[in-house]
Amino acid sequence: MSELIEPVPIVMNKREVAKKEKDELHTKRISDLVSSCFDSCHISQDKDLIAYIKENNEDPWKGTPYQGYVFMDPKQKGEYGERFVSKMLESIGMDVKRAPTATDGHDRVINEKKVEIKFSVTQKDKKGGTKNGVWIMNHVATNKDWERLIFVGVLSHEKIIACWFTKEDFVNHLQCSECCFKRQQSGKDGGNNDYICTDKSLLTFIELPFVHKNFNDW
Repeated sequence: MSELIEPVPIVMNKREVAKKEKDELHTKRISDLVSSCFDSCHISQDKDLIAYIKENNEDPWKGTPYQGYVFMDPKQKGEYGERFVSKMLESIGMDVKRAPTATDGHDRVINEKKVEIKFSVTQKDKKGGTKNGVWIMNHVATNKDWERLIFVGVLSHEKIIACWFTKEDFVNHLQCSECCFKRQQSGKDGGNNDYICTDKSLLTFIELPFVHKNFNDW
């Protein structure tokens, strides 16, 4: 008969002990806050609530190469857009390099120009499908280190709108009386310099003469 081997006790260092105690305290705090006044299990199974999630979980791009895009988080969508534009420009022979770091203030270096990339598929329509030609261009900041900005708006899996403009022209546009962009988040009083443009205003902006629709004049 083989001898029983006593289990070796797990010895934790101070950091591991502190983390374990912190995790246990966090679990207890959450447990103490759990409401006992409602039957949350019953409420979550309410048919109207389930229907609401289902209605808002529609993928208007189902059956196209963009299927699933709407369910990605903002960071993932940004990375997808950067990869899309990189492949798009490489296909016409342009030199595309990643920015050295994620904090450089631009996404790519294209033909020696520091470039910020913005990408948007047409926005979802609450009634189903998409809103034709309604995109969003947001978080365009003047204090970031970019020289040119490229915007791509997806109309369908077969059609896109691609354009670019310089930072100088963008800054000048912000000063005009009929500026298409608005400040994001806390607005002008907050002192931020993140700008957003969407819907008809974005279409108007793309049509402006300083916004290039041709990449041959890069």
